[in-house]
This record gives sequence, structure tokens and C-alpha cells, in this order.
Amino acid sequence: MVAQSSKIRTVVVLLAFRLMVGFIVAAWSPFLVLSAHPGKPFAELVPLSVAGAVLIAVGTFGYLWCAWDFASTGLSFSPPLVVESGIYGFVRHPMYFSLVLVLFGESVFFESWRLLGYAWVFWLIVHIFVVIYEEPHMVKRWGSAYPQYSKRVPRWIPRILRPSTE
Repeated sequence: MVAQSSKIRTVVVLLAFRLMVGFIVAAWSPFLVLSAHPGKPFAELVPLSVAGAVLIAVGTFGYLWCAWDFASTGLSFSPPLVVESGIYGFVRHPMYFSLVLVLFGESVFFESWRLLGYAWVFWLIVHIFVVIYEEPHMVKRWGSAYPQYSKRVPRWIPRILRPSTE
């Protein structure tokens, strides 16, 4: 009973943390940018609003899906295994990818060059962090399992269909 309670608490803490980070990156920061430099009024956004809303919805769904997969499968901020299930089977860094998708969607939705710049800078910083620190750290942590995973799953552009495991 205690182990189950501890597991549930871990999942809740991990989900809360991931949701807080997602909120800060994809909601609070864009709000601050738009508060200082508003885009076009909502009524003028009809042609691009659908495309932006779709990107935002897909990115939000992806972020929530990967936060759940990470929290329920890894059960740690630093899981003892390479998480390959769920959305992690389509793209290696789904949290970052999903946040970037939301930010690009917001820049399209609000027709905001400033939000587009924020999205590009965020992606560039994340890319540099992933390439220079995170992926080499994962190779050290998990050995040959991570390079094998890297060969099967792309870093940034999700594979729509999983390769067959023959």
C-alpha cells in the first residue's frame, strides 16, 4: 500500500512539474510578449487562426501525452531506463518539440513576429542544450541503449509511423 502511494505521489509531482514548465514556456511568456507588444485584434485573425489553433492543439496534446508517458513510465526526473513508449517512440524529445509547436502556433495565431522570434530562440537554445549536454549525458547514463534508440527515433521531426519490428 505504501509503495503504491509513493508511486502515485511521484507521478503527481512529475506531472505537476512538467505542467508548470509547459505553462511558463507556452502560456506565461507568450502572454508577457503579447502584453508588451499586442498582435492584431482577434477579429482580424480568421485566416491564420485555424492553422495556429491546430498547431497549438497538437502541441498541447503532445506535451500532455509525453508528460504522462514520462511520469508514468520513468517514475523519476532521471529515469533508470530509456523511455521509448508512447510518444517517445515517434520523436526523441517530444516535450521540447511540443512546446516549440505550441509557440509556433501562437505566433501564427496572433500573427506576432515577436512570438515567432521567441519560438526560434527557444528552439535554438533547446537544440544547443540537447546536442551539447542532454544527449551525450544520456549516452553516458544508459550506454548503448540510447544510441540504438537514437537510430530508431528522430530527434526533432516526428516519425508518423513507427518502423516495423521484424
